[in-house]
Amino acid sequence: MNSRFHKLKILCLLPCLLLSGCSKDNAKTTPTPPVSATFAKFADELFREYAASDSLSLHYTVLHPEQLQIAPPPVSLGEFGRDALLSSSASAKETLDQLHTYERNTLDASGQLLYSLLDYALTNSILPEGTEMYDSPLGPTTGLQTQLPILLAEYRFSSRSDVEDYFLLLSDLPRYFAGICTFEQERAAAGTGSCAEVLSRILLQCNAFVENPGDNFLIVSFKDRLASLPDLTATDIATLCMENQKLVFTKVIPAYEQLIETLSSLLDTSAPAKGLCALPNGTAYYEYLVHSQTGSHRSVEELESMLDSALQENMLTMLTLYESQELREELKQYQEKGLSVKSDGCTPTPSAPEHNSGAAQTAMSTASHSAVLQHLQQQIQRDFPTPSEASFRVELIHPSLEDFISPALYLVPPLDAYKENVIYINKAKCSTESLFSTLAHEGYPGHLYQNTYFAATNPHPLRMLLNFTGYDEGWGTYAELYSYEYANCSAQLKQFLIAEQVAGLCLYSLSDIKIHYHGADLNTIVSFLGKYGFSAETAQEIFYTQLAEPVIYLPYSVGYLELCGLREQYLTLQGADASLLPFHTFLLETGPAPFSVLETLLNQNFR
Repeated sequence: MNSRFHKLKILCLLPCLLLSGCSKDNAKTTPTPPVSATFAKFADELFREYAASDSLSLHYTVLHPEQLQIAPPPVSLGEFGRDALLSSSASAKETLDQLHTYERNTLDASGQLLYSLLDYALTNSILPEGTEMYDSPLGPTTGLQTQLPILLAEYRFSSRSDVEDYFLLLSDLPRYFAGICTFEQERAAAGTGSCAEVLSRILLQCNAFVENPGDNFLIVSFKDRLASLPDLTATDIATLCMENQKLVFTKVIPAYEQLIETLSSLLDTSAPAKGLCALPNGTAYYEYLVHSQTGSHRSVEELESMLDSALQENMLTMLTLYESQELREELKQYQEKGLSVKSDGCTPTPSAPEHNSGAAQTAMSTASHSAVLQHLQQQIQRDFPTPSEASFRVELIHPSLEDFISPALYLVPPLDAYKENVIYINKAKCSTESLFSTLAHEGYPGHLYQNTYFAATNPHPLRMLLNFTGYDEGWGTYAELYSYEYANCSAQLKQFLIAEQVAGLCLYSLSDIKIHYHGADLNTIVSFLGKYGFSAETAQEIFYTQLAEPVIYLPYSVGYLELCGLREQYLTLQGADASLLPFHTFLLETGPAPFSVLETLLNQNFR
């Protein structure tokens, strides 16, 4: 999973392209700047406004805001609540109206592309009327309560003032969480809040986070981050560590305890376990989520048909392949040992961490993970363009969050520090058999590779803030499944694993549509998933995950299927045996975009 609380990457701000407006012969009139120049100014100002929306967003967007003429806002986590959501939606509408004052066809190619992307992103940021209370920042899988601590733990210190700002952010946590608590109380009063089961799962996460304050990883990680400030004395470090610990004890932990108290009080009056379509205008809100998160122009009905066809096709592939005794034997070995990268003359890479204990186990695990990524980085270059220069490190999720965080996530770095990357692995959820493909999804040829490659093309920085999750997670899934080309496994196992993954994603996505678009209840979903071999317990887990976080799987499944559709169009235009290198290069250089835009550009480039 690509963590996108902050869409960040690199690159110096492009010149505003404003002409000087000098006049000849002391003329008293100033020529009107060309449309391309005024549009560039509009885009530059919009980037600065979005980047500086709050202190944490700015910190994760640019390392040196002063170099991009960005004035830092007062240090805070920003605002959250009904009014803030309505204001954001209104602001998107106002900005969209401003965008439409420009004529797209008068811009150059890069300007036309940026215009199209802004048009799509802003249009899909405007909430359907009356739906501002239909979603929550809290959730069992990607909720703020689990992702915010990671963002704080990765907050980099480039100067002493960064440490001071960090302390101010920790101090601001009770106020920010109070806004979330008020919002959740308002949702409950309006009948749009989370059901008791979802609230209980979020409470489990919050309770785990506060259970052992002295071992909280915001304390553990702090001293290590101070190492980047060599001018600090031992006394300075000790003083700062004491201040950090004090803030964790007096601000962070109480903020979570405040959230626990509020959510606990809502358990008895919580909403029923029903999908979005049960709410007024809820179907329109679900359609809004689907289009904004997948980047697909297709209707929900069309997506449902596409997903069902892909499910049936891949289930048939799995059943046919499973008739082979050789496949069943190889599959058993895979489930026990996982996969490794083809050596091709290189030293074979391990597929799973060594079994040791403590710090030694952690070090050997992350070293093993890095080795797999390094080999993948080399192997992909016959099918993908040469990766841009970048470094990375692999970290393990802190034990206090293992039960609640996804198997892995990639944190997108600041725009002007895109070469420094980190991938988090959750060893409690990332099994031996899934480690290889997980590293490919998050690293090479997945998120890390796509992000750093596009950043190195020097796009307008505003493009790095636009969130096209369908492209991002579609690419991650495509890369994950393509990585089997570089694995030590037979062609039939590769085919089986791809079919298994695609079928699973389609099944989860169809379940999501049934819940939120057709109104399926728990029993219906248990019955539906039971036909495909899911236990009642697992089906229940899926139901409540999707109830809490609508559309959570669709960017992966729809994004992947849309990319495969583009690949088929490319091969139709270039020939069935054409190299995929130009196609992959096109996708990477174009960068994140809605699929309708990618389709138009594909036909222009390869017809």
